[in-house]
Amino acid sequence: MRLVADVGGTNTRLALSDGGTIRPATVRTYANDRWDSLYAVIAAFLKGAGAVPQQMVVAVAGPVNHDRARLTNRAWEIDSAELKRAFGCKHVRLLNDLTALGYSVPMLSESQLRLVTDGAPKQIGLAQSLVVGVGTGFNVSPVLEKSNLVFCPAVEAGHITMPRSICAALLAANVDAGNFMTIEALFSGRGFTSFCRRMTAQPTLDGPAAIAAYGKTGADDVTRAIDVYACLLGELLRDLSMAYLPSSGIYLAGSIARALLEVSPSPCMAALQRPGAITTSFNPSVWTIEDDAAALVGCAGYIFT
Repeated sequence: MRLVADVGGTNTRLALSDGGTIRPATVRTYANDRWDSLYAVIAAFLKGAGAVPQQMVVAVAGPVNHDRARLTNRAWEIDSAELKRAFGCKHVRLLNDLTALGYSVPMLSESQLRLVTDGAPKQIGLAQSLVVGVGTGFNVSPVLEKSNLVFCPAVEAGHITMPRSICAALLAANVDAGNFMTIEALFSGRGFTSFCRRMTAQPTLDGPAAIAAYGKTGADDVTRAIDVYACLLGELLRDLSMAYLPSSGIYLAGSIARALLEVSPSPCMAALQRPGAITTSFNPSVWTIEDDAAALVGCAGYIFT
């Protein structure tokens, strides 16, 4: 039996799994503000479930280094050795939350995905795909599949310097690129809100309100801002495609990515598919991951080595 957990900045979701499959009846969500630590959350969950797991795989919204993790926006420190001691598990693994989403890709069903654009079929042999998360923060997870083996190397892409092509596009839209020095500074919840405010000169506009106003009468400036932002995301996906060559597909996750591709998919896909020096025949399918529990699926499917 395995305990799987997805530890976000606001909530922690836990479940039990067997043989790579989550037990749906065991899924529970806890508000982090009500708990002092992840250890307290896990203890309460296991007490309620009456379970003693032999394994634990925990996805964390933050970097993982040397089997230790710290949440990006909460003073929770997590140590795999301490989890072993506290709960008597033989095996414990900490994963970045985007890495966990990467491990979920081969296991997700059509009901957990939404197709944005249909492209090349999945590769036979070694399949390469890419998960791109645009939500509270930004990160990616390359996914390599061969037979029944899946490997997702750890990546921290959000703090990379903004590509020059996107800086040029920002300047063309009369937005100061100096306000968005890293990828996450623009492609995140706070980045989306800041961009929309600057494009529309509405200093109190927030992201959800901008999405809700898209295409409405009298909201032409908001609609244009979102279309430009979608185009910028497409430019970023194009750069990432050249870096990671995800010929078996791109999977977008996170609240910003899902909302954006629901209202303004065409500018994004047009920028992604724009021909280039090595991309004239590169046409990956693009999906959004619609299941909020997908990281748990990845934790359940992770194979200890």
